[in-house]
Amino acid sequence: MEKRVSLRLAISIILVAAPVCSFAQSKSRGLMNQTPTLTKPGKTISFRQDVFPIISKNCLPCHAEDNFNPSELSLDSYELLMEGGKHGPPVVAGNAKESLIVRKTGLNPPFGDRMPLNSKQKIESGNAKWLTEAELKIIAEWVEQGAKDN
Repeated sequence: MEKRVSLRLAISIILVAAPVCSFAQSKSRGLMNQTPTLTKPGKTISFRQDVFPIISKNCLPCHAEDNFNPSELSLDSYELLMEGGKHGPPVVAGNAKESLIVRKTGLNPPFGDRMPLNSKQKIESGNAKWLTEAELKIIAEWVEQGAKDN
């Protein structure tokens, strides 16, 4: 009888602790306070309505045509985005895994710093502002859907 109670208690503790651990891991990875996934299976992602607002808010402070930036990448418009910069076009239509816009905003950029740029102090203190998982997914899905000017 005592073993049954102990087993039930252990299972109860695991069931209660697992979500708390998951919450703590999410918080430590900076995943808290992010908007939920906005896309639905089969939804067409629009450059103007879904992607450009993300670029405008997070990328244009550095990647506007009139700004100096070492990559020479301007993101003021669809045309400038697709033209690319010093590292070539940031979008490989239909292939998010090969697109620099997806790779540079993700966890392990292929070169240089993760975008959007944050100070080392913000990164080290855990106060860096990155794209949310939902924003990353919107951009990746737009690329996968052909990166259309829609």
